[in-house]
Amino acid sequence: IIGVFGEESHGQSGQNLVKIIRTNSIGGISWNKNGVNDWSIASLNQLLNEVYLNSENGTDGEYCYGYDNIPAGNCDYTETGIKDFYRPMIKNVIWYLGGYGGYGATTEEFYGFERGTKVYSENPTSANGYIGLMYISDFGYSVLSSSCARTTNLSSYGKSTCAGESWLYGQGYEWTLTPNSVIREVFYLLSNGNLSKEHAEDGSLVRPVLYLDSSVYVIDGNGTMADPYIIGM
Repeated sequence: IIGVFGEESHGQSGQNLVKIIRTNSIGGISWNKNGVNDWSIASLNQLLNEVYLNSENGTDGEYCYGYDNIPAGNCDYTETGIKDFYRPMIKNVIWYLGGYGGYGATTEEFYGFERGTKVYSENPTSANGYIGLMYISDFGYSVLSSSCARTTNLSSYGKSTCAGESWLYGQGYEWTLTPNSVIREVFYLLSNGNLSKEHAEDGSLVRPVLYLDSSVYVIDGNGTMADPYIIGM
């Protein structure tokens, strides 16, 4: 569970929605095989919202690419994708695509940039969809302020200072949804927890993120690893 978010994060008027992330990555995949940092047309967006969402095998499809346009080799989500029973629980929301042109910004500042209007070229500032990625600000806020000062720049959020206290840390080189606003690159997390940026056609680890529909409720469980939440609607 990343958190509970209001309409300024997902565009659903008057609703507070739970946002969750897959624990483990689904592999190293290109953000956009065409190299453009526009999520609305990104190959990864299509892979997640068509193939992964519908539990299909997209290994030989047009969206399954890894580093530098090399086929990723395995995009078979028939077992690991979203099953029919759970698909109605996912809300189709607005994913805000505002970016930033540098590194030296705090979590709060990135939260504002992501919902802002600064984008590269004429890229859109939002896109609709069921599945996305975590924002930089999601990662930043996953560390308690008691463990890491909110004035810390994300470019120096490393394991020894802040990232090591995050429940989202530890996957390795991982994509975020946040684009760079001055060049055709996308922000991603380094294995040490610091923030960096990379060309969209390169491959990094991917963890799908989604918002649960407001009708979803907890049937059982207490949210621990030993007794996880069981949900229904």
